[in-house]
Amino acid sequence: MQLIIAGFHRSGTSLLTQLLHAGGLFVGDDLLGAGPTNPYGHFEDREVLSLHRAVLERHGDDWQWDAPFPFRIGRDHWRRMRSFVLKRELRHPVWGFKDPRVCLFIGAWKHVNPDVKVVVVFRDPGECVRSMESRSARALLQQEGNPQRHGRFFSEPDHGLKLWDTYNRALVAFVRSFPEDCLVLPFEAVAGSGDVVERVNDRFGLSLDQARTAGVFDPEVTSQREAPQPVFAPRTEERVLQTWRELQELSETTGAR
Repeated sequence: MQLIIAGFHRSGTSLLTQLLHAGGLFVGDDLLGAGPTNPYGHFEDREVLSLHRAVLERHGDDWQWDAPFPFRIGRDHWRRMRSFVLKRELRHPVWGFKDPRVCLFIGAWKHVNPDVKVVVVFRDPGECVRSMESRSARALLQQEGNPQRHGRFFSEPDHGLKLWDTYNRALVAFVRSFPEDCLVLPFEAVAGSGDVVERVNDRFGLSLDQARTAGVFDPEVTSQREAPQPVFAPRTEERVLQTWRELQELSETTGAR
């Protein structure tokens, strides 16, 4: 069985993947390491990350894609996806991966492996945007990375919210198409309930060992915004609120206990 952990950046996917990995889920041999905002590691398979980046680069952009777009996946990328799945299937009866970019390509992975199961994690949009703005501000001050990319969060109105909506709207569409293959969890269920691995086991018939957030979760890294998230365009606010409500509804229908 293949298990994809999907969610927008800063939503708690690293924490959930770490818990599932501690419980016995294979998530890769070559994982993206820790950073200032992910002190315990990103738990992203570099091979998957490289593939998703390659598709985005062919379309002339990177992960900051803030508008719906039907990505065209080339034959070479389809081959890489199929090869990746085959290698994992041969070595591991239960395996998975995590990369926030997978939100944009979740349908393609379902096409490659129709039996794939998906755990969706979602978090308050204002909290996600606050976290990304803080990370980008730190990078600008320390002159790290691409300043134009980091600066978009401060020069383009509602850029962070549009990103959040694009990624999560794609997930909503996928879950509505394949509800029996999905489990939708709010961030709070991952960070605070203590039984998230059990919920994944129950939903998909797995037997991963229980793991707790103690020792692998730093609340300071996910501190809350002290002021309301500013919104410049009413249409953006309407779309984000609609997507937020749909995620909450799907968390109740797919994650009911």
